[in-house]
Amino acid sequence: MGEVKALHERVIEVAMQGDAAWFDQRADRRIRLRNAVPLEFNRDLGEPPVGMTWRAIVIEAQPGVRARQPVALPIGIENDSMSEEDLFRLFMQAAPKEAKATLKRLRRIKLPGTPATK
Repeated sequence: MGEVKALHERVIEVAMQGDAAWFDQRADRRIRLRNAVPLEFNRDLGEPPVGMTWRAIVIEAQPGVRARQPVALPIGIENDSMSEEDLFRLFMQAAPKEAKATLKRLRRIKLPGTPATK
């Protein structure tokens, strides 16, 4: 059981490092869509509906502080085909109340080392 937990933690770490690198290279972006990594979420997503794949919407609330939300999207949708506004609306539709509240709190607070927001 310990090996499975260690693997799960490593998968999450790799996904988070990939997100960090992506946002570091795109300082003007606050949200992205990517393929979900197996085991990255704390629950088993199961198989996506027929004709769809699991994706992850990643929102950077503040530099280095991100929220991830799984969503099933049609296979034919490219990860870079949606605007940030569309991705945010999709996040707000899919995210549970707790995730929305956490995102709102993170956007309001000033974390050490982050620029002040207006």
